[in-house]
Amino acid sequence: MSQSVFELDKQTLDDLVIFQNGIDNNSIFNLFNNTITIGGWERLEQIFKFPLTDAEQVNQRIAALTYLQRFNVIINIDKSTCDFIEFYLKQTSKPKALFKPIALLERLIYAFNSNNSYYVIQQGVTHTLKLIKVLDEFTKQNDYNLLPSVLQNFYTTICEILDGDIFIGIREISTKVKLSALDIAHADTVFRGSGYDELKTLLSVVYDLDVFTSVASTGARLKFNLPVISKTAGPSLVINGLFHPFINNPVCNDIEFDTNKNICFVTGANMAGKSTFLKSIGIAVFLSQLGFPVPAAYLETSVFDGLITTINLSDNIQQGNSHFYAEVLRVKHVAAKINQSQNMVVIFDELFRGTNVKDAYDASLSIIAAFAKLRKSFFVISTHIVEVANELKQIENVNFKFMETTFDDGIPQYSYLLMDGITEERLGMWIVKNEGIVDIIEGIVSRERID
Repeated sequence: MSQSVFELDKQTLDDLVIFQNGIDNNSIFNLFNNTITIGGWERLEQIFKFPLTDAEQVNQRIAALTYLQRFNVIINIDKSTCDFIEFYLKQTSKPKALFKPIALLERLIYAFNSNNSYYVIQQGVTHTLKLIKVLDEFTKQNDYNLLPSVLQNFYTTICEILDGDIFIGIREISTKVKLSALDIAHADTVFRGSGYDELKTLLSVVYDLDVFTSVASTGARLKFNLPVISKTAGPSLVINGLFHPFINNPVCNDIEFDTNKNICFVTGANMAGKSTFLKSIGIAVFLSQLGFPVPAAYLETSVFDGLITTINLSDNIQQGNSHFYAEVLRVKHVAAKINQSQNMVVIFDELFRGTNVKDAYDASLSIIAAFAKLRKSFFVISTHIVEVANELKQIENVNFKFMETTFDDGIPQYSYLLMDGITEERLGMWIVKNEGIVDIIEGIVSRERID
């Protein structure tokens, strides 16, 4: 049975800044990308592009990262070593059959003529032996029986290759301080000849280890925590101490979803923190489906089929679509995806902001009421139309939350704390008055009258 593909589109990737999108130099990928090798970077990028939909696979990844953090496992991988090995393996000249006099002769030719091909072979062999020593150390420093399954697979692959018939004698050569011409010739015959495929497999293991150690160390440094995959039958999501990873000294919040409370309806004044909170949920859910550490004190979740957000939706000028029509198409897209999987996390920030209040009210009410019937998916929806909340009170599975704003000497103060209930605070006119826009315009009018 093939694994289903996690639903994740460009709008969502851009909303959550998963990859650098030109708008912001920060990105979640860059946050975790402390890989040393190019191969590790490429492997991590693939992981980010394809979140998992299988709970067992997510748990296996979590177990591997847990082990690496617990025992502070470090792989002494060197970027230049891996880069040179890749370059060395691409050499078109075929390794010659091992013959001692020829090996010695090639050594002499190199010594007197600085033969470039021989230099590449010599350095390629040296770097490859260095890499083998690093992998050998990994197997010696870790007990196979204590390793989680993912790391056991890496361990087994390393041992099977290094102890196999093709690599006989290579371990002994790797322990030598100085290599003879015969050692180099023998190793080159293996690395670029009979053991080429095996060496490429070892490089693949190195890139995987590079990714896992990078993610484990990054999670520990940022004080992120590994998610817990829920064992409940239905979908669930519990997050305690949630914060946005790009905010200094962030305020942490708690949120919980289950089939009885699958819609979180968030109200709050402008600048109260609604959008940041919604993005924080999206980022945490995304990372949890990778099996990666999340920006929260605790996160327990089921495995979902997809994540769709609509936070920074743009007009489609090329197609002549208004912002409101773009929103309508986005909601239709979400409905189609839920129809396919019925197990999604959906986030809408300021639903239907691109139309008049009456249409936005009617559309929001009808769409949210329809979403409320889809108990297998979870929804987070914020709106600037508080009146919608009052009409939704009769729907039992809507969880009402708000971001508090208080006033101190007429100045709004934001706690950024998520609280139970609905707020009717509006700051639009206060912001307009505070910026003195009307006064500026009146001043222009007064000058025109004088002139």
